[in-house]
Amino acid sequence: MAALLATGGLLGPVLLTGAPSAAAGGARYGMVKLVDDGDTVDVDVAGDRTSTPVRVRYIGLQAMELHVYSLKPSGYRGECWGVEAAKNLYALINHRRVRLTSQHASSHSMKNIRPRRSVEVLQAGGWVDTGGLQLDAGLGLPDLLGDEYTHNLDYMVRAQRAAAAHVGMWGDPTHCGVGPAQDAQLSVHINWDAAGNDAVNVNGEWIDISNHGAAPVSLDGWWVRDAAYRGVKAHGYVFPPGSVVQPGGNLRLRVGQGTNTADTQYWGLSMPAFANVTGAPTWMGDGAWLFDPQGDLRFWDMYPCRYAC
Repeated sequence: MAALLATGGLLGPVLLTGAPSAAAGGARYGMVKLVDDGDTVDVDVAGDRTSTPVRVRYIGLQAMELHVYSLKPSGYRGECWGVEAAKNLYALINHRRVRLTSQHASSHSMKNIRPRRSVEVLQAGGWVDTGGLQLDAGLGLPDLLGDEYTHNLDYMVRAQRAAAAHVGMWGDPTHCGVGPAQDAQLSVHINWDAAGNDAVNVNGEWIDISNHGAAPVSLDGWWVRDAAYRGVKAHGYVFPPGSVVQPGGNLRLRVGQGTNTADTQYWGLSMPAFANVTGAPTWMGDGAWLFDPQGDLRFWDMYPCRYAC
């Protein structure tokens, strides 16, 4: 069958209503009918009295986006590492029975209003969380949630472990093509806790991109994102022409609104971007990930440190 446009061509998803919560020991089961991308699947849910698949959004995982969905992996088209994430998920669960769980039956994504669930598959006689496997393979970012926090600590550990091991997108800076400034010595640092009330002092959150090399580095067309879906195809903030980090200097991206200068730019958001750190049980944290124009992940800061500290 021909590839299906990501913006249409598929049956519309139905809401997964009445699902028992994982906290109450309940789960729903079904058969995966379509792997939409690296963090979204269509599931024919058993016992819902329909044959219409439910489009399920993974809890705690952000994969790169596809532009074209397909019934076959050969038809996938999309962002760098998006195709790889979708293919890996296809190999794990396509046309297999899965278990869907969540802490709250009403959990859903803000974009497209899809039910959020953890998706598990049987391996060696036990249920295995496939979102965690995607992170182990270096094919996604941890998206820690305050209301669905069961995997928060585990997912940040998995992501930081994959980064330390240079697995998947954490260790192949030319996978999507040879990008600019391959020898750049940059670092990313987040100031995630603004002075006072973060919601009032939005510009008190910022990302510093520092240049530890001897030559200026142009960031024209580079983009930086947090775990949330922001901007076109989740590119977050795209650096405009003229964005340069000078040797020994840094470019500061403030989260709120303002007028760009040579060393300070403004994301333009009206609310804070970065989660404040918490301990148990929610184990909140976040990150800033810097991609070059080809889509290769080049530099990042994930906080707090949960692995190899």
